[in-house]
Amino acid sequence: MRYALILLISFTSATLNAVEKFPVEHFFKDPSMLYPQLSPDGKYLAALLPYNINEETENVCQRRTQTFLKDLEKYAAKELGLKKVDVSKLSPEFIKDLKRKYAQAEEGVHWCDLSRRNIAVIWLADPNANCQQGNYAHCQRVRVTQLRSQNVSDFYWVNNERIVFETGGDQLNDMTGFIDSIGIYAVNKDGTKAKQLVEPADALTYHKVISTITLHRLPEDPEHILVMRNDRKRYYLDVYRMNVYTGKFFRVLSQPGPVTDWGVDNNGVVRMATMQDENSLSYETQIMYRDNEDAEWREVDRFEGLQNGWGDIGFTEDNKKIYVTSNLGRDTFALSLFDPATGEMEDLFENEGTDVTRIGMTEDGEAITILYNDIDTKPKRHFLNDKWKNILENFTTAFGVDYVGIASMSDDQQKMILSIGDDRNPGDYYLYDRKKNQIAYLGSTRPWIDPKTMAEMKPIEFEARDGETIHGFLSVPVGSDGKNLPLIVNPHGGPFGIQDVWRYNPETQFFVNRGYAVMQVNFRGSGGYGKRHERIGYKRWGLEMQDDISDGVNWAVEQGIADRDHVCIYGASYGGYATMAGITLTPELYRCAVNYVGIWDIKMLYEQNGRWVDRAKRWFHNHVLDPKEDVDQLKKTSPNFHLDKIQAPLLIVHGRRDYNVRIEQAETLMDALDKKNIPYEVLIKKEEGHGFRLEENRVELYTVMEKFFEKNLSKPSLRSD
Repeated sequence: MRYALILLISFTSATLNAVEKFPVEHFFKDPSMLYPQLSPDGKYLAALLPYNINEETENVCQRRTQTFLKDLEKYAAKELGLKKVDVSKLSPEFIKDLKRKYAQAEEGVHWCDLSRRNIAVIWLADPNANCQQGNYAHCQRVRVTQLRSQNVSDFYWVNNERIVFETGGDQLNDMTGFIDSIGIYAVNKDGTKAKQLVEPADALTYHKVISTITLHRLPEDPEHILVMRNDRKRYYLDVYRMNVYTGKFFRVLSQPGPVTDWGVDNNGVVRMATMQDENSLSYETQIMYRDNEDAEWREVDRFEGLQNGWGDIGFTEDNKKIYVTSNLGRDTFALSLFDPATGEMEDLFENEGTDVTRIGMTEDGEAITILYNDIDTKPKRHFLNDKWKNILENFTTAFGVDYVGIASMSDDQQKMILSIGDDRNPGDYYLYDRKKNQIAYLGSTRPWIDPKTMAEMKPIEFEARDGETIHGFLSVPVGSDGKNLPLIVNPHGGPFGIQDVWRYNPETQFFVNRGYAVMQVNFRGSGGYGKRHERIGYKRWGLEMQDDISDGVNWAVEQGIADRDHVCIYGASYGGYATMAGITLTPELYRCAVNYVGIWDIKMLYEQNGRWVDRAKRWFHNHVLDPKEDVDQLKKTSPNFHLDKIQAPLLIVHGRRDYNVRIEQAETLMDALDKKNIPYEVLIKKEEGHGFRLEENRVELYTVMEKFFEKNLSKPSLRSD
């Protein structure tokens, strides 16, 4: 089934796109499938699928579709260059592409074509013969959520009947700010008993965001899950049992001190607490432990906790030892096994040059494999037992790939959802049934993408001006010789603890498809390369951190990859700051710039209402700067002091509901540019936050960016005019 589908999509795509340039929607329309998850008993599968609610409910949209379908055969024949076409054999994606082309004249996404990600549940145990043979398109399916204004952003099964989910999701670099993203909802697998468990309005008080974080599913108590909440103190967490049908909370455990994290064993018993003194300049951290729920807490370790120490990942199957990730006594994080009875730490695995922080485990604590990224950040495994080594290596052999992930697993380990993807493949999902020894194709995130038409994401490294080795990635147009290209430098957000990794990136692929090389630099301060690499970035905004990006540009020019006269910089969040710093502190480097939800005034960020107080205030002083004490550095590195130096055309993009970097950053920047008669372009969306998440806005954003780069960066040979 999967291979027949690929052939059909490849054929139609090649016909629809006679040239190599794909439409904006090719990269940024909603995925066909995301996050498939098995119910605990393995009888059901839930996934995020795009649904067009307007098409289903609005008469004007239904009439539009009926009119289009009358001429569908004519449109298809024209695109395929055939006299006659069997409409029944056309793929849904091909029909959707035809509809976009012929049923609307205007640019962007038509109101009737808007899709939103909703949860669909598939009954894998459906006795239908086709379903039981592995053709899951024939299994009974029901959509259990009905969102039309925003997306379901995340979900998980809490028992065999009920699903908890979140909506909205102002998420960029794992930062959450948009108020709707803190609401929590639940619904049954048949769509009944929908309930808002945590209202967004109840989770925001006095500028404090109250987070509800799941600790354990409590399989022996199907009506409740164990969660952590900071409702009493901003930075410290209590443990509650939450009713997944009513939303009521019952406090299970109060803090034995200033607890920032809790650890539970495989039975759902809280056994560990991480405490951090809010007044300690060194972030002194205590690890507290108890043998069972009736035992007294005792300290088992203490250390300086600023990017240093260890944290629990999960208990072993017998609940006697704890898997932890630790960088005590070393630069990078490694996986270890901690014995609370003796206090001894047994090293399991470390990787030279990169952090190891993840381990795959079953629901009852059986270790599957250690997961890590190599220095080129490609995903790798280190096996802890022969059972899972044999299973996973058989998968890689069967699929002929280097890496197969397990996205979900039933509690009895008899069903698994496998994921396959790389830098050119957005991702495919398969269902493995161990009893039947059968693997069946489930779906793909973007089945219309032909990996052969996408670019490789190649690891690079270069030496910064002070001798520091900097890693990153370079992507060049398919079929290009990789020489003398217009270049987009794309610094990541965060910045601390975040890194660009080897993966499929629709944004990168879009730019490459337009003829640009794309460079992503993991400048000092980035995560994943050990605590030293991150720490040498502290308080170096606009200084060595920015130099690393500039040195990356110069390296690309010296290697003959980039044309020095055709380099632009584009970044989001902290990357937006790096963009503004780039065109104000090093204006000679860049031909144009895009500042996406970014910062241009460091002091304004610091004074942002309700954000940088208490512990966060001290963090800002230690990681960015102290606006009162570091006045000279502020004036040197904050772009608002250097606006007169701007020479490059600038595009400003922001969302009015951005909690992380407030809209005032964009508004005051525009006011200042207006006063100095410096031209700019702008795109602001009132319904978006820290990154555009709605399909129609993403399409509009990259359509605007395409025109901006074509006007300001593209070489004459690449232009469409």
